[in-house]
Amino acid sequence: MSKFTSLSLRGLCFLWICTICPSNAAAKEHRKRTGDHPSVEKDYSRYVELPGAERIGSDQCLSCHAEESKTFRRTVHSQEAVECESCHGPGSLHVKSENNYTKIVKFSAASSDAANGVCLTCHSTTAALQNWSAGSHQGHDVRCVNCHRVHTKEAKLDSRREQNEACIRCHRKQAAEGNLPYHHPIREAKMSCADCHDPHGGTASNNLRADNLNELCFQCHAEFQGPFTYQHVPVSESCLKCHTSHGSMHRNLLQVSEPMLCLQCHPGHHNGSGVPILNRCTNCHSSIHGSDVPSATGGSVFIDKP
Repeated sequence: MSKFTSLSLRGLCFLWICTICPSNAAAKEHRKRTGDHPSVEKDYSRYVELPGAERIGSDQCLSCHAEESKTFRRTVHSQEAVECESCHGPGSLHVKSENNYTKIVKFSAASSDAANGVCLTCHSTTAALQNWSAGSHQGHDVRCVNCHRVHTKEAKLDSRREQNEACIRCHRKQAAEGNLPYHHPIREAKMSCADCHDPHGGTASNNLRADNLNELCFQCHAEFQGPFTYQHVPVSESCLKCHTSHGSMHRNLLQVSEPMLCLQCHPGHHNGSGVPILNRCTNCHSSIHGSDVPSATGGSVFIDKP
């Protein structure tokens, strides 16, 4: 390509960018107008507004809802001066209509967006909720109150056991896998589901607390990360090539027991008479995740010693 042609192409690209692409100021204005810009906070106050209603004070609410007040006054919300009408909206029409629940914000009757919008009125700026709108819980219409009990106890799930119990109410399949012989210590409350998954929306699929599955696993299992001179390819691709996440019938959370797991990719290994080797492959190939030790024939067979 000649120098003249190269300069002409660059000039055309520059003109296209100037003509087609909006300016920085125009792009900012567009984001501000449409609400796409992450720095523009969405206004959730409309979810606690009731046209024509006025505040009447919490004392009026407690005259009918005395049972809820017994535990609510000990919660963090109460200690932070959050009143009934802060979440349920002004109560004057509710009282005048003889407790008509259509005249008040009733969480069980509201849509998930409306119910969550009430919570986000205060919590939308919380760092832990920055990915909520893009999370799978939001996409499946899960409500904040499905996990958090604001009236009956502390809204925050402090202990691992409380967190796990909240998760397994919906995630029954994973709960069943956690009861298999080999499992992550979820049911023993030595781990919580939230150690791996962000319930408020993660940056990766399945609300993972890492950019991908391997990065998440290596946070605890760093000894298998490497880098190794001789890398076992399945380890680089995905830990789930060999392991399960929540529980298994096989040791080390393997998908299939050894040697059948290895024979899925290495079918030629047998005892010389066409019968597969019945011992565990890792009895010999102990550095199966990767090795710096070469074999005599080149490459590596993932054995600690040459």
